[in-house]
Amino acid sequence: MTTTTRMLNETLARPSRALAAAVLAALLAGCGSDTGATPSDAPSDTLPAGCTGGVIEADLEADPLSGPGVDPATGELQPPPEGSSYTVSATYGIPRPGEAVMEKYVQYFGAIQAQLASQPGLVAIQLAQSSSCGSGRTLAVWSSTEAMYEFVMSPAHLAAMDAVNELVQPNYAVTHWETARADEV
Repeated sequence: MTTTTRMLNETLARPSRALAAAVLAALLAGCGSDTGATPSDAPSDTLPAGCTGGVIEADLEADPLSGPGVDPATGELQPPPEGSSYTVSATYGIPRPGEAVMEKYVQYFGAIQAQLASQPGLVAIQLAQSSSCGSGRTLAVWSSTEAMYEFVMSPAHLAAMDAVNELVQPNYAVTHWETARADEV
């Protein structure tokens, strides 16, 4: 039996704080914790002014869209198969400050990176980060809503979800939608 490891994007291998924050904060966005704490329980006075999920940061740096559903010649998302649609998830988050938090980010990020590299149903992913806000965003394209939730319920993601309130600022945001058009991603 041959095992193949695929890297969706070399960005997933970069071990920087900003990238780890971008991926983990965004992937955890909107997830709850068994501790009973909610995002509104956390102090919000440390959030950068004007940094919110509803406003694209002026200095947002996005990596190219990557994955098996991206045309390598153009870098554009290929349309879904005839008669089907994609589920798209978009997330935003700012990590909490501190070295202890960063150590936990690195642990969760490694597990999530490994999960994404082999996750069935992941069509494409794009990571973005803003230095001015310290924020991260993800855009993930899934073959179906079921495929997205299979990732959400994976052990790596469940473990990270349980830690979301201690890792991510309270202004995180997440949404998802379905589209049959690649240009609506």
